[in-house]
Amino acid sequence: MKLVVVGAGKMAGAILEGAQAQGVLDASETGIYHPHQQRRDALAERFGVAAVNDDGVHHAERVLIGVKPQAFDRVAPVIAKPTGSYISIMAGVTAETIAKRLGSGRVVRAMPNLGARVGAATTALSALPNATEDDRGFAQRLFRAIGTVHELPESQFDAFTGLAGSGPAYAALVAEALADGGVRSGFNRDMAKTLAREVLLATAKLLESSGPADLKDEVASANGTAIAGVRQLERLGMRYALMSAVEEATQRARELSGKDDD
Repeated sequence: MKLVVVGAGKMAGAILEGAQAQGVLDASETGIYHPHQQRRDALAERFGVAAVNDDGVHHAERVLIGVKPQAFDRVAPVIAKPTGSYISIMAGVTAETIAKRLGSGRVVRAMPNLGARVGAATTALSALPNATEDDRGFAQRLFRAIGTVHELPESQFDAFTGLAGSGPAYAALVAEALADGGVRSGFNRDMAKTLAREVLLATAKLLESSGPADLKDEVASANGTAIAGVRQLERLGMRYALMSAVEEATQRARELSGKDDD
């Protein structure tokens, strides 16, 4: 087995589906392990891969740890191997903690966001020094199959959570507020939601070639409608609110990871 996925929730499932679709993994070289055999068989059938038992995990080239953090202690004795290569998507569990628990320093920690569901994830990657070039390269290919990858020091993972991990909630709130404004201006709810979604999709594409300030200036022409709206947003503190949201989410991620603020 090239890769065994331990646990296969929504995120691990999205990674597995994306990797298969992009040719990074073949179903014949991929397996799923779950402590409960019935659940293991159901997941394997869903993704069209092999159901792997305890022994199969030990013979895998690499293991993707996709269980919830609170379940890690239960599966750790099963997957631990001194020469094992591990990729973890567990939130709040450091690579060093994983390495100590599993007895191997070949650990890559990854943090993909919700965009994985549509092949547009933003993923942070950090590898321990003992991880090989092959370990890092495989992780890069795996997560590029579902979006973009950024190699970051693990010390920045909480900030990544505050911006990229929590960001879809902020953007969704902006979309909802735009739609509400459209309803107040006379559109029915369905049209208002459609227009808000289309505006955000187009803006995301435009930002691939323009900086945010440049794009805003291009739309906000002299004495026009957009600059009037921008002025109102500045008066109401939208910029400050979004900055504060990222900072608050980052601090909460530190608390959940058991870290003190610097």
